[in-house]
Amino acid sequence: MKIGLFIGGAGSAGTLQEQISQIVEAEKAGFDSLWAAHIMDVDVMTMLSMAAEQTTHIEIGTAVTPTFLRHPIAMAQQALTVQKVANGRFTLGLGVNHKPVVEGRLGMKFHRPWRHMFEYLNIVHSLTREGKVDYEGEIFSANTQFTMSSLSEIPVLLAALGPRMLKTAGELADGTITWMTGTETLRRYVVPTINEAAHEEGRKKPRVVAAVPLSITDDPDSAFEQADKYFGRYGQLPSYRAMLEKEGVESSAEMALIGNEKEVETMLKDYSYAGATDIAVQIFPTGQEADSSLKRSMAFLSGLVGKI
Repeated sequence: MKIGLFIGGAGSAGTLQEQISQIVEAEKAGFDSLWAAHIMDVDVMTMLSMAAEQTTHIEIGTAVTPTFLRHPIAMAQQALTVQKVANGRFTLGLGVNHKPVVEGRLGMKFHRPWRHMFEYLNIVHSLTREGKVDYEGEIFSANTQFTMSSLSEIPVLLAALGPRMLKTAGELADGTITWMTGTETLRRYVVPTINEAAHEEGRKKPRVVAAVPLSITDDPDSAFEQADKYFGRYGQLPSYRAMLEKEGVESSAEMALIGNEKEVETMLKDYSYAGATDIAVQIFPTGQEADSSLKRSMAFLSGLVGKI
C-alpha cells in the first residue's frame, strides 16, 4: 500500500507558498504522494503546477476538484496543463461535492449528480485521450478540439460513495478516493462494488485511495477531542453520514487514526487488508506542542513508506 499525505481536510492548508512547501517536504521525506483538497481559497490545480516545478518524483493529485466549478472542457485544459508540468505525475480527483456547498455557496442547483458526473467524465476522457470531443448530453454539451502537439495520460479518480457512482468509478475512471470511510465499509462495500464493476468491463483492478485523519499521541482522549473539532462537521453531510452509519459509528472523529506508533501501524495495516491501494493521511496536531506532535506523526509515517 502506498503512503501519501493529504492536505485541506481539516480546513485551510495554509498560504500558497505553505502548501507548495508541504509538497516539497513530503517528497524529501520519501512519501509516495501528496493529495490536496480543493477548498475555497488557493486554486489547488494551479498550486500543484507550481509544486511540480519544485519536485521531481512525488505523485501529486487533487482530492478532489469539484466538477461544478468548471465546465469539463476547462477541466480537461487545466488537467492537461498540470500533467505537462508534472511530467506524468499528476492524478485528477473529481467529485460532485455536496448539495449544501453547491447550492449554498455557488448558487447552483445540485441536480442529478450521477448523470452530471457520467457526462462530465466522458467529456474529460475524450479531450485528454483524443484531444477532441463532440458530445451532446442531457446536462453538458461539448464540441471542440485541442491543438496540443501531444497528450499526456491523466489518471482520474472519483469521489464515489453511493453504489451508482462507485460503479461508474470502476467502469470509466481509474479508481476512487474516499474520506471518512472506515475499514469495514471499504472491505464490505466500497472495494467489492468498484472491483466488480471494473471486472465486468474487462478493466484492471482500480485504485482505492483512502484518505484518513491521523495523529500519533500518548493522549488519545485529547486527540479525539481535537479530531472532533477539526473533522466533526463532516458528519453533518448526508454522504459522509451514510458512510459513518455503514461503519457503525456516530462521529466522524471516530474515523481518525489515533494512538501511539504501534497502535496506529496496526490501524494502517487494516486499511491495506481491507483493499485500499493507497492511504492519504491528513496529519493533525494534538497537545500543547503542535510542532512536536506533527513532527512525530511525520517521522512515523515516512518510516513506514514501502513497508505496508
